[in-house]
Amino acid sequence: MKFIRALFAAGLFIGASLSSTVLAHPAQDLVKGVTENFIAALESTEAKADKSFIRTAINRDVVPHIDFESMTKLTVGGKAWKNATDDQKTTLVDEFRKFLLNTYTNALDEYTGQTMEFLPYKAGKREDRAEVKTLFNDAGASAKIPIDYKLHNKQGPWMIYDIKVEQVSLVLGYKSEFSNQIKKGGLDGLIEALKEKNS
Repeated sequence: MKFIRALFAAGLFIGASLSSTVLAHPAQDLVKGVTENFIAALESTEAKADKSFIRTAINRDVVPHIDFESMTKLTVGGKAWKNATDDQKTTLVDEFRKFLLNTYTNALDEYTGQTMEFLPYKAGKREDRAEVKTLFNDAGASAKIPIDYKLHNKQGPWMIYDIKVEQVSLVLGYKSEFSNQIKKGGLDGLIEALKEKNS
């Protein structure tokens, strides 16, 4: 349960009370900005009156900053992705995006003002990659939970392509499940399984 609660917070930048740490990288600035915008929407009177307002806020404030194609490609695996048709790739990305957003949107009922602290940014070896480290403080947990956002820049804006909770990757967490589905029914079997979950 601790993992699930932290994961929904990571995926949607929920409940962050930002620390006074001076941010030093565009990727970290992005996560901070998305956090602030989404918190404002989450705590608004509109959100309290109409749950559909939250989904609108997610699509407006969060979705544009997540690289769902890269996330889907990494989760499906390079070989299966390479063998997929263009139509299969498009459908996989669309269904995986729906699955993730449905999962996190439904978990929003657990929001009770949890906080998140940004750690000082440390540059990596590649200029087109960044990792934003935070600590998620859930009142029900005995310790702060480390959550890391992995971003890349493909000659455009910084985009999130993976999230790690306590060093466990979101992408790798779903990869074994996807692999089993592909072994059973191929890519079409995986697509049907995702569609069924999204229905």
